[in-house]
Amino acid sequence: MNNRLRLVHCSDIHLDADASPDADGNQYCDRFALALEQMRAHDPDLMLIAGDLFDSNRADDETVMWSMEILAAQDIPIFMIPGNHDCMLAGGIFARYDFGAIDNLNMLLAPSGETAWDEALGVAVWGKGMEEHTPEYRPLGNCPARPDECLWYLGMGHGHFVPRGEDTDRSSPILMSDIENSPCDYVALGHHHAAMELVTDRTIAAYSGSPTDDIGRGATYALAELFVDKEPMLEIKIIS
Repeated sequence: MNNRLRLVHCSDIHLDADASPDADGNQYCDRFALALEQMRAHDPDLMLIAGDLFDSNRADDETVMWSMEILAAQDIPIFMIPGNHDCMLAGGIFARYDFGAIDNLNMLLAPSGETAWDEALGVAVWGKGMEEHTPEYRPLGNCPARPDECLWYLGMGHGHFVPRGEDTDRSSPILMSDIENSPCDYVALGHHHAAMELVTDRTIAAYSGSPTDDIGRGATYALAELFVDKEPMLEIKIIS
C-alpha cells in the first residue's frame, strides 16, 4: 500500500500568449519548461494541470507540438483538463490534436465529467472538459462519490472562486461549498493567476497560481503530500 502520495499542480500557463505584439519571444514556453524542471525536482508521483495550458484555441502548430513533446518527456503520470482559454470548441486544440496519444498524459474531456485512474498509485482523478465559459457551468458540479477501489481521490476544476456566503454572476463559479462538500482528498483548481490555499476539515484545495505570471506571490505552482496516517501538507512554491 502507498502510505503517501506526492503531487505537483499547475495551471494557467497560457502558451502562445507570446503572439501578442508586446510579448517577449518564447517566454511562455521557457517559463513553463523551467516550472516543469522545478516541479520534477520534488520527485512527485504525478502532476495535475488544471486548465489553460494554452492562451487560446488559435495557438500555432509549433507551440502545440512543443507542448506535446515536453509533456511526453515527463516520466510521471499527468492529468489535465481544459480551461476557459482552451475550452472544448469544435475545431479547438483538443479536437485538432490527439493529446490522448501521449502515453503518460490523461486528458479529462467529458463535459459531464469523467474519472481517470492510475492503478499503480491507487489514484482516481475526476474532472470535466469545459465546453463554454458561462455562469451556468459548474466546474465541480456533480462530482461523483469516492470510488471504493481508490486510495487517493483527486478532483480538478477551472473557474472563478466564490467565497462562502457570496453570490456571483461570474462564469464557471467554484463555490466554497463545492470544496467543503467535495469527496476528494485534493482539489486542483485553475483560473486565478494568484495562488490561493483553500483548506477544509475534509479536503484540501488550491489555486496553484500561474508559472508564467508574476501576479500575487509571483510565478508559482502547488506541491501537496497526502498521507494515510497523518494530516496532508500543502505548499505554494515560487519559481526562481
